[in-house]
Amino acid sequence: MSFRLKMLDLGLRVTEKRRLARSTDPIALRNGFERRAASVFRPVPGTRIVDARLPGGAGPMPVKWISTETSARSRVVLYFHGGAYFLGSAATHQALGSAIAALADVRVVLPDYRLTPEHPFPSAPEDALAAYTGLLEAGYEAGNIVLAGDSAGGGLALALLHMIGEEGLPHPAATVAFSPWCDMTLSGDSLVSNVRRDAILPAARLPEVVSRYLDGAEPTDPRASPLFGTFRGAGPVLIQASKAELLADDARRMGAKLTADGVDVELDLWPGCFHCWQMFHGKLPEADVALDRAAAFIRAHLG
Repeated sequence: MSFRLKMLDLGLRVTEKRRLARSTDPIALRNGFERRAASVFRPVPGTRIVDARLPGGAGPMPVKWISTETSARSRVVLYFHGGAYFLGSAATHQALGSAIAALADVRVVLPDYRLTPEHPFPSAPEDALAAYTGLLEAGYEAGNIVLAGDSAGGGLALALLHMIGEEGLPHPAATVAFSPWCDMTLSGDSLVSNVRRDAILPAARLPEVVSRYLDGAEPTDPRASPLFGTFRGAGPVLIQASKAELLADDARRMGAKLTADGVDVELDLWPGCFHCWQMFHGKLPEADVALDRAAAFIRAHLG
């Protein structure tokens, strides 16, 4: 564990974790995260960010396209931001998207999918499926698309992978999930064993977040909990997570589920890191190494 990781872990415990534990206003949390992300996370120099639209479940959906001068125009990573389905945006994650674009030599598209409390389930997976079909209709070949996301966005990428199979659509080349939230039943052992070890997520607030997102829907619906999905025929999947985070067992069990369905899985579990540490690329050596691995995986499966 690097010195920077130790310091960031401590700082996040006394700021973000306390803030998430104490606030009961999802909109205030969302707005605060937007402000902090804008000041902390900066796009990689030389990347180009363009606002545009893709089809969404309720009409045209805002997206950010990110590329570099060397990005292959025909190859794209469809990236879903994290934020427990109530915060985060394409803007908060454009820096991470820019790092992926630069490291993997691809274009990255970040959808602003609909969030709770304004738009509960199944709005987010509807938007995800619409974005994927929109890319296909725009001429992108499925074999030149990689799905990706972090936290809730990682779960959404995996839920989309399930839906693609259910809809009979061509599968993407691969999927990358950072610390994915895969189980809305909240049955993972690490939700108990890592309560104190997790530097960001307050376990006591998760039932409230789930209730607000599902709005009465079944927590075992694979569009909400991809752990209960089917994935036969899907391309390779890379899952990165920390052994110290609440969602460690979501990652482990998701990897086992994918393997049982015949999917080639790389499960990359890190000791001592915090939830979605990849966000701190350029500031944290562990984040840089993790993103290098993810970029190599993307390049390998996009040919």
